[in-house]
Amino acid sequence: MVRPKRKATEAAAMEAKKARGETDLSDGLKWHQAGEEIKGVNPVIVLSSDTLAGSQKIAGFDIDFTVIRTASGRKFARGSKDWTWWNDSVPEKLKAINKDGYRVVFFTNQAGIEKQKVKPREVMTKIEDIISQLGIPVIALICTGNNHFRKPSTMMWDYFLENCNGGVKVDLTKCYYIGDAAGRAKEWAAGKPRDFSCGDRMFAANIGIDFKTPEEYFLGEASAPFKWCSVDPDKVLSDAPKPPAKKQEYHVKGKEIVILVGAPASGKSTFRKRYLEPYGYLAVNRDTMGTMAKCLKAAKDALKEGKSVVVDNTNPSMSARSDFLDLASKTGCPCRCFVMNTPIEVAHHMNMVRQNQTNGQVRRVPEVGYNVYKKNFQEPTIEEGFTEVLKIDFVPEFGSSRDEQLFRQWTFFG
Repeated sequence: MVRPKRKATEAAAMEAKKARGETDLSDGLKWHQAGEEIKGVNPVIVLSSDTLAGSQKIAGFDIDFTVIRTASGRKFARGSKDWTWWNDSVPEKLKAINKDGYRVVFFTNQAGIEKQKVKPREVMTKIEDIISQLGIPVIALICTGNNHFRKPSTMMWDYFLENCNGGVKVDLTKCYYIGDAAGRAKEWAAGKPRDFSCGDRMFAANIGIDFKTPEEYFLGEASAPFKWCSVDPDKVLSDAPKPPAKKQEYHVKGKEIVILVGAPASGKSTFRKRYLEPYGYLAVNRDTMGTMAKCLKAAKDALKEGKSVVVDNTNPSMSARSDFLDLASKTGCPCRCFVMNTPIEVAHHMNMVRQNQTNGQVRRVPEVGYNVYKKNFQEPTIEEGFTEVLKIDFVPEFGSSRDEQLFRQWTFFG
């Protein structure tokens, strides 16, 4: 009597969930979003379970062109149903390692979500279908954009350890990661294109676990030559000058204008915070003040009050620097130029490191920012009106052990 009504209610609820694209999964697996929103999107979407037992052994996998490929043969899938197994051996292999006590975990970058080229539900539905066909529990983490969770950053792995493994400490010697972004050159095998990046191999290296390509893992093929396609952060640190025993001084007693010149993430802001601002220099920056007019007004007001000014922008060209040089000339104030002598590839690396150090609060500068800087760069000279031009070498100094740890992780720009 009451039972038919309950069944009708349950059926209606199931239909409503189906209409929303939601799926009931076994083993208590449920979707949730994590991390602070960036541009209205959470940086990571997680499929996990509060009841699933943790494991010391983790088998991590990329998804696209590792576990599956597009059924259409296209590079990018046409909807959530455009997929087939990467190889017929994949499902049985995943079932076998699950039976052997491994927890299967998918870690996937899906920047198309942030770019609004793909809807989150598309990716989630695809993963649900994969798990349904496998018939085993799989935890999944989806990075939704070019944020601090994006591989090769270890933050998806770290989140998994802290929140999705039932408090069980993993044994890194028994864990591994499989992915197709392995740094292989074009024609690494007959007819094969080059890998988009080395991001999956870097991800495993940053964690400290073994890595294999899908060809090696599922097909038993020999490993192919590869390149990291990025600076080696450990070598950068070993080759860089050591910090001097005594802190250097770059400030002057009288008022002046200092113009910083350097590529994005080359160390300009760190330099002025460490060596100039503590001595009363006012930082003017278009990123925070909005316009050149506001920067110039702030600089004029500071000089009237007897304060020095440091101009913290990339300032690559003579025209970008001319307004402040004119202000220095009109006010009879000396103007020095500090050029960040940081190799561009190291600046690229620090661009990604900075995003990770700030947990995404400072977003990475897109490639176009570096291209514009290189296109417009004109070497500063005394003839331009500077009283002095100094080149500042890259000397790494870390505020914490975490900052150094993040610097030592592999990164790629893409």
